[in-house]
Amino acid sequence: MAEWIDREVQVLISGAGPTGLTLACELRRWGVDCLLVDEKHDTTPVRESRALGIQAATMDVFRRMGVADQMRDEGLPAHGVGVYRGGKKLVDVRFTLSPDETRFPYILVLPQGRTERIVLDRLEELGGEVEWYTRLASFKADVDGATVELKTDDGRSNFVRTRWLIGCDGARSAVRHGLGLAFAGDEYPERYLLADAEVAWNQPTDEGTVALTSEGVFVALPLPEKGLWRLIDAGGRSNAQTPEEIAARFAVLLGPISGLGGVLGETVWTSAFTIHRRVVDRYRAGRVFVAGDAAHLHSPAGGQGMNTGVQDAANLAWKLAMVLRGEAPESILESYDPERRPVGERVLRGTDRAMSMIGLRNPIARALRDATLAGAGRIEAFRRKLSREVAELTVAYPNSPIVAESRTGWVMAAAREGATGFNASEAFRRGPRPGERMPDVLLTQSDPTTGLPQRLSDVVFPEHAPPGHVLLVFQGTQPESGAYRVDFLAEEFIPPHLADRIRPILVEPHKPIEVSAGWRGERLADPADALHRRFGAQGACLFLIRPDGFIGFRARPLEPLAFREYCKRLFL
Repeated sequence: MAEWIDREVQVLISGAGPTGLTLACELRRWGVDCLLVDEKHDTTPVRESRALGIQAATMDVFRRMGVADQMRDEGLPAHGVGVYRGGKKLVDVRFTLSPDETRFPYILVLPQGRTERIVLDRLEELGGEVEWYTRLASFKADVDGATVELKTDDGRSNFVRTRWLIGCDGARSAVRHGLGLAFAGDEYPERYLLADAEVAWNQPTDEGTVALTSEGVFVALPLPEKGLWRLIDAGGRSNAQTPEEIAARFAVLLGPISGLGGVLGETVWTSAFTIHRRVVDRYRAGRVFVAGDAAHLHSPAGGQGMNTGVQDAANLAWKLAMVLRGEAPESILESYDPERRPVGERVLRGTDRAMSMIGLRNPIARALRDATLAGAGRIEAFRRKLSREVAELTVAYPNSPIVAESRTGWVMAAAREGATGFNASEAFRRGPRPGERMPDVLLTQSDPTTGLPQRLSDVVFPEHAPPGHVLLVFQGTQPESGAYRVDFLAEEFIPPHLADRIRPILVEPHKPIEVSAGWRGERLADPADALHRRFGAQGACLFLIRPDGFIGFRARPLEPLAFREYCKRLFL
C-alpha cells in the first residue's frame, strides 16, 4: 500500500439510497465486503415520502434479500388506478397479473425512507454499514481499479484504493461526471407540484386516483398512514412555490377542479420540481460502474425509477461477487451494460409517452385521449399488458452475451422422434426463453410450516439460503420425446469443481417414464404436471436459473457437452 493511501477495499459504493443499499446488501449476502459511503447523515427522512411504489419484480429482489415480509407488513398494497373526469369514474384499471407470475400482484406503497431503513437494517445484520457524512470528492481510474478521494463533512480527506467502484450517487453523480459519460436527454418544460397531506374524501384506499381536468392531470396516491395521501399536480400550470401556495393549489384541485369533493387537511411535505429524461451512453467504464439515477433519469409516471435502480443493483451484484470470489471470469461483467442499459432506455421511452399524454393541452386531443383510455381500460388484454409492464415482469435479456440455449429444431426432432418429438420440440420452443424471468409457478404442495401454497421460487430461492445458480432438470411427460432416467445427470452435467456452485433439482412428473432411483440431488414433485406444462417440458430438458431469477440457459435434448460449454462462460 502506498504511504498516502489510507486503506484498500474490494468494492467502494458511492451513494446509500435504495440502489446503493441494495447493492451492498446483495454483496454481503455473497460474503463480499464493501465500503458504502454517503454525504448525508442518515437515510431519507420518513416525512419525505419520495419514491413510493415498489413493483412486483422489485419485491422479488427484496424477498431473496429477506426483507419483503417486513415491507409488506408496513406498506399498503395498491391494486389498480381509478381514472375520473368531472368527478365520475371513467375507467377502473385493476392490475391483472397471473398467479403463476408473482406472489406480489400489486404495487406496494411504502415511503422511500422506510424502504431504505429496512434494507439498511438487513445490511447491518449481514455485517455491513454505511459511512455517513462522507462524499466521493474525486477519483482516478486505471486498469486495476480506482484511487478515490473521500471527504468528510469537516473537510478532511482520506484516500482509498478500490478494485471496483460503483456510482449509485443519484442525478448529480460524481462518479458519472468523473468518468465523463454522456448523459443524453433534456428536461420537460412543465413544473410539477407535490404534497403529502391529509385528505378527507371517499376515494378508495387500495388504488390510485387520477383526475383528468381542464387544467391537466391530478394524481392522488394513498399512503400507509391512514388519511394521508400523496398529491401530484401534473398540469404544469401553477407557479406555486411556498408550502402555503402549494397547499392552496391542492385545495382547489381536490374540490372544485377535479370534482372529487376532497377537503385538504394538514400538509406534511411539499415540493415543486421539474423532471429530466436522460440515460448514460454506457453503464461501465473499465472497473467503474453506474447504477440507478446515476445512469438514468425519467418521469415518476408508473413508479419505475427506484425499482429500475434496485434491479440494476441486483443484476450487477451477483456477477461482481462471483468475480471477486474467484468463481467467474471478469468477462461476465461485460453483460451488465447490454442487459441493463436497454431497460433504462425502455423505461425512459415509456414514461416519455405517458408524459406526452399527461401534458396534452388541446381540448380535442384531451377528449380523444380520454375516450381512448376509457375504451382500452375495459379490454382485458390491455389491462394485462399494462399490469405486467408496470410490475416490470416483462424485463428480459434476450441479447445478453451470457444467455444461451441448445435446442433441436422441429425437423430433426420429427425425424428422430416422430410426431411426439415434433410436438415436444414445439412445446419447448414456446416455453420460457433464455434471458426471461423464471415463471413463479404455484405448486400443489403447501409449506410444511405455514400451510400456505408453495411457489417454485420457494424451492429455487429458499429464504436465508446462500445465493447461487440452480439447475432444473425436467424428466418430461412423453416417453417418445427424449424422457429417460436421469440418474447420471448431476455428475455428467456438473463437473466436480462446480458442485458447490450449481444446485441441481430433478422435477418429476405425475407419471415418471422411469423412476430415477439413483438421483442424488434434490427432487421436486410435479404431481399435476403444472411445472412441465409451463416450461414446455414434454421431453426431457433443463433450465439453468441465475441468482437474480432469470433463465441463463436452457437445453433440449439433455446434452452434457452444450451445457458444459455454456458453463465456461460463467465459471472459472
